[in-house]
Amino acid sequence: MLIENIVHDLNEQDLGDLERDYIAIEWYEVEKKVLHKVSRNGLGIGIRNHEGRPLRDGAILWHDAHRALIVEILPCDCIALKPNTMSEMAKACYEIGNRHAPLFMEDGELLTPFDAPLFNVLEKYGFAVYRKTAKLKTPLGGYKHEHSHGHLHGHS
Repeated sequence: MLIENIVHDLNEQDLGDLERDYIAIEWYEVEKKVLHKVSRNGLGIGIRNHEGRPLRDGAILWHDAHRALIVEILPCDCIALKPNTMSEMAKACYEIGNRHAPLFMEDGELLTPFDAPLFNVLEKYGFAVYRKTAKLKTPLGGYKHEHSHGHLHGHS
């Protein structure tokens, strides 16, 4: 099945009694223009995201009178921290951003995909970081997950 027009005006709760099938994607795949996946029920799916809007957890990819295909962002291993002050929030965002790590916020926690050197640096700087499994759904900064820019700079 090829999906080229993603349904943006429905949520999973709008589906009533329709049979649900899920397409599992990784957090870094939400902005891909072309995806090839197999649903939980074994249906081969091609997704062409011409609009360029990121896929979101729970998004309806397709539906008919009997069933619906729904996006499910898979949980991954993360670094997490809950800043206690605005100053701590600013310092944490700076340190994570300075290493070009993607940054997400869920339920008051800052999250980034797990990276041992980054974890160690954040601990060294006194942040109360911890490791957890979470869905990375809400990126901060409105950036794409790939990163490049036209200037050079060093990182400590």
